[in-house]
Amino acid sequence: MYLSLSNILAAPFRKTPATESRVNIVDEVDYTYIKGNIESRGPCPGLNALANHGYIARDGKNITVAQVDAALKTALHMSPLAAKSLTGALKGLLRKDGTFDLVDTRRHNVIEHDSSFTRLDFHQGDNYTFQPQMLEDMIKDANGGDVTLRSMAKTFIRRGKESREAGAPKLPLNLWFVRVLQYVGLINSAQTGGKLNREILEAVFVEERFPDVILDNPKPRTVLTLLSNALGMMYWVVVGP
Repeated sequence: MYLSLSNILAAPFRKTPATESRVNIVDEVDYTYIKGNIESRGPCPGLNALANHGYIARDGKNITVAQVDAALKTALHMSPLAAKSLTGALKGLLRKDGTFDLVDTRRHNVIEHDSSFTRLDFHQGDNYTFQPQMLEDMIKDANGGDVTLRSMAKTFIRRGKESREAGAPKLPLNLWFVRVLQYVGLINSAQTGGKLNREILEAVFVEERFPDVILDNPKPRTVLTLLSNALGMMYWVVVGP
């Protein structure tokens, strides 16, 4: 799930199909966490977690944009504008019947891109499997403590350098913007005071599960809170973490 400038601008004019209500948008009403098979998943831990909880199809198949939109509002308390902005990027993956599978999100440079915090680059042969050491490196950037916007700036700089040294091509401008927003996406979704402890990080990245501290927090997640977090991280990128 990634946000782009074009998605933000287009979101107010984009309509969710009226035939799919928030009540019947999901396949199941039981949101018990059951981790799915990696073979049916993509590189986005957020989308994978929505499937693992049953907010979208647990098998990761035949998902519609409207279903993801509703899941974001139900599970993560996203505002309608934020949800529409995020789901807009998924349209590039849709088949003629208006559906996509989670494995489709592995398609390079649509919503998946190089220089991920926790996954290898496309040219390295596996752009979707979580890499435990990369999470440990992120925590190391935070001096072993909670991950913050300041420590994320350090990770942002480090991962960009590592990606270039590994031979990844330069990111297109639109995906560079997506990359910035992706990195702060979890802080925005968690709404835990700008800090992510190891428990939250491991739940989302390792287990691909949303902990109760996220699911039970009714504070709205908005485009403005996401952009505020992005600007906060980029401040430390510019001045030095």
